[in-house]
Amino acid sequence: MITNLPLNTVDLLGTNLTESIIEPRHANWFEYRSIMGKSELSKQYASVCHQHSQQKKWVLFINPDEASLEQLANIHGVDVSKVLCVSVKNKHVGAQQDETSMNLNIAQIKSVLCRGNCSAVILSNAFLKQEEIVELKLSAEQGETQCLVLKTIQQKERVKLH
Repeated sequence: MITNLPLNTVDLLGTNLTESIIEPRHANWFEYRSIMGKSELSKQYASVCHQHSQQKKWVLFINPDEASLEQLANIHGVDVSKVLCVSVKNKHVGAQQDETSMNLNIAQIKSVLCRGNCSAVILSNAFLKQEEIVELKLSAEQGETQCLVLKTIQQKERVKLH
């Protein structure tokens, strides 16, 4: 047991032990994951819901895959009473987007993340610029809300990865 640590005590790995004890932090407030197909997407949705099931907060899905959402309760046993879903109309902005990518209102998402009313916000197939990713990460940390961006990789993209 660690007792009587002086302020700013640092362990051998350079971690500030005092800060770690006083202020536990979520290791990954923001994550970007590539998903191979709807089955894996459904598993990711369920995993996040189960991870946050004990919290009395919402899990917000933005532009979720409808089929994968239906599987949450039916196959994965997720209590969907704490799940919110928002769909944004597809607005193509530039050549970098494909038909499944969405242009989202980053200011609104940042606001949701900062408020901390949700335990997690999941963005599906969102087109994000690097500066938007940085903004979302900072907002997620501030509101202590997990932000997960899931990008479904299409068959033609899978071939390019090999």
